[in-house]
Amino acid sequence: MSSTSSGRRRHAALHLFLIILLICAAIAAALYVGFSLVAGKPTVGDPRCTVVSAEGAKYTFTPEQTRNASIVSAEALARDLDHRASVIALATAQQESELVNINYGDRDSVGLFQQRPSQGWGTVEEIMDPHYATVAFYNHLEHVEYHSMSVTQAAQAVQQSGVPDGYAKHEASSAALTDAFHGTRPALLNCVLDPVDTSPSTADGPASPAARADEAVVGLTRDYGDTLGAVRTDGESAVVEPDDSPAGWAAAHWAVANAERLGITLVSYDGRTWDRDRQTSTRFSAVPGWESTAELTAQDRAAPPSPQVVISTATSQDPV
Repeated sequence: MSSTSSGRRRHAALHLFLIILLICAAIAAALYVGFSLVAGKPTVGDPRCTVVSAEGAKYTFTPEQTRNASIVSAEALARDLDHRASVIALATAQQESELVNINYGDRDSVGLFQQRPSQGWGTVEEIMDPHYATVAFYNHLEHVEYHSMSVTQAAQAVQQSGVPDGYAKHEASSAALTDAFHGTRPALLNCVLDPVDTSPSTADGPASPAARADEAVVGLTRDYGDTLGAVRTDGESAVVEPDDSPAGWAAAHWAVANAERLGITLVSYDGRTWDRDRQTSTRFSAVPGWESTAELTAQDRAAPPSPQVVISTATSQDPV
């Protein structure tokens, strides 16, 4: 009888142990999923940018990653390359550096694309310039039959990576970024940023609104060349007279992506406005994003002309 009772107790203890083990496994799995969701991403309250794909998927990046993505994608347009070229370049940069301009890597690799000075890509100083590194990548991609290749095959043909299988997983997010910076669809990109630093001198860019507007014009022209249309400064704003709607949305999305660096506060185009001061972040996305310009504009002030992209660096909260 005592032997039977002892067996029952052992069975009950084993059963309890298995239940505890299953609970611990479930907790560990939940923690792993949670960590995977936020690894390399900004946490709630941090500056963040969200781009929406054609299928409605949302991809979150830091402002630095988004700014670098704008450089890579715009260069494809400036060279009269297509959407596919931009996707390949962005997928490569995501895999190689997570779109961060790092000064280290495998052996002597550095920069967005982890290019190696010893392999003829340029000097360390040159490769650490995202614009130079991007141009160097496309110089090689143009000699590859990338239209008949997968993203992985095209990227590997340029990179000759020792780990060639990682590029494909970035294709969807790279397509969404390309849609934004090529202006394929409207209002795809939103960034939640800290308030503009209005101190006399800042590390992130020129101090005065007029100087920041000048810098925006310089940046748009440098990244897109003459593919957008006329670009000019108007007081504390940069103004683009786009050749068509895709050019307008390309410029508008570029302005949002570069808002942190340039102190941009408002971007208006085609009846919609991105207002830096109104953006907030949730766990998975940034809101409210692009809103009706007419609703945001004070009654005693005229809304920006819809055909123009107006990029304001003024600190006033009213659209200009």
